[in-house]
Amino acid sequence: MTTPTERATPREDAPHWIPLNTWNQLAPRSYNRFLLCFEVDNDRQATAVKHLESCAVKLGRNRPVLKSLLKVDGPFALVGTLVQQDIPVEVHDIRVTFGKTYAHLKETGFPASIFVNRMFDVLAGDIAHALIVRIYTINGGLLLGIHLHHSLGDGKSIDDIISWFSAETRGDLYDTQPVILSGPFHECHCSSDGNTNGYSCDPEYVSKRFRERKFLSSPISQVPVNGRFIGKVFMFKVTTLSAIQNHMQQQLGGKGRPSTSVILIALLWAHAVKARICVSRQANADLPTGNEPADDGTDHSRLLSIVDARKRVFDENQARCYFGNAAEVALAELPTRDLLETCKLTTPSLGLSAIAERLRPIIRSVQDSIERVDRDFVHQRQSLYARFPDPRKLVLDYFPNDTRAFMFNSWRYLGMNTGQEWNITGTDKAGHPNVIRRAGGEWNSPAAMLLPMRPGSEELEAMITVEEGAMKLLLMDEGLMGLVDRVVG
Repeated sequence: MTTPTERATPREDAPHWIPLNTWNQLAPRSYNRFLLCFEVDNDRQATAVKHLESCAVKLGRNRPVLKSLLKVDGPFALVGTLVQQDIPVEVHDIRVTFGKTYAHLKETGFPASIFVNRMFDVLAGDIAHALIVRIYTINGGLLLGIHLHHSLGDGKSIDDIISWFSAETRGDLYDTQPVILSGPFHECHCSSDGNTNGYSCDPEYVSKRFRERKFLSSPISQVPVNGRFIGKVFMFKVTTLSAIQNHMQQQLGGKGRPSTSVILIALLWAHAVKARICVSRQANADLPTGNEPADDGTDHSRLLSIVDARKRVFDENQARCYFGNAAEVALAELPTRDLLETCKLTTPSLGLSAIAERLRPIIRSVQDSIERVDRDFVHQRQSLYARFPDPRKLVLDYFPNDTRAFMFNSWRYLGMNTGQEWNITGTDKAGHPNVIRRAGGEWNSPAAMLLPMRPGSEELEAMITVEEGAMKLLLMDEGLMGLVDRVVG
């Protein structure tokens, strides 16, 4: 077995650093953590590892941006354009410390909790590699970690890397023309010493004009008040969601067919808020009255949805060639009592048509919030964001302990599409990984994430993260569980 490769210390002597675009400045200065799971016999793993290592070298030659170094210790993240190093490939034999065989992972449905482990942390220093590849070997398989620094790109950027990397394993040609790194609008990076005078940097102005953002001088605590965060994967039949979708389309009368993703997040938003408020009430925490949300309609719950804005601001060719972050946040708000009332009324015994009727206001709110993210929406925000003296302080107004706030993101269409099949020497044939999972040392804040779907899959996977007590309530919620096919722990 190949021994772990020692990652070279990034060099800071690059002769020229340039600022990344505004979208990239707002991104977390940490690594994305994608794990692709492949079944590989133990006696073929060394061959598979060597093949992946050689393909990573070729990938760096064809996509030099992935060999870049990033300087992320100052107000503005910078990319080094001249001095580059090979894409670091780390090989870790974790069969003993991990303690799980690949056969066990398959039998149990690749539980999300198994991949929340400190061994999967990817630390970023002040000078960071753009991309780090990790290959974890376990009994019967490989876990391929593709870790792009978030300052350089988002989930869609990793989807591009998967397309290019998998093509290298197949020996196929792919488009290697230079990628576009600049944003869609003029960049105006502020060189101020931190003075926030003037409308463009005034915290009150920001919070009123852009309610999903908050200009802060210190990070928000991630420590949960109502118990530790845990997550599980909830499996939904596509046919069930499609049936609700069809009923919804009939009820809307030509006002737009909501996607199955929107229908699902509307359902999860309502039931997650219900569960979290119940736990908070039991703990006598954070509710205005001490036990119930306000009943006069003034108490609102918020959903922050991460939206890919590429095709909303670029033309088709630019959107295809753009490499970087392109995430905007869509904010939906509804009275909390409306969400709770929907949960009371939404039970599978009513039939899918009645469920669609009950969910319609929530679905419309989610759909409308996403549709508002158009070119003008992005331009207005970027013209302001680019003027901040320290973009690191402009964070989402999202406190993990706010039981009325929930977040949604989707990896549904990432990494499992036609043309993204892998042909790793040592495996039997070309194909997709069994699953793609998010990995890391700890759970994220309360949120729902749609996980990548294999082509032709009849199920949709939603990873839900909430407080431990709220998870217990979700699993006993007949209105939700009646629509769930099964849950993977």
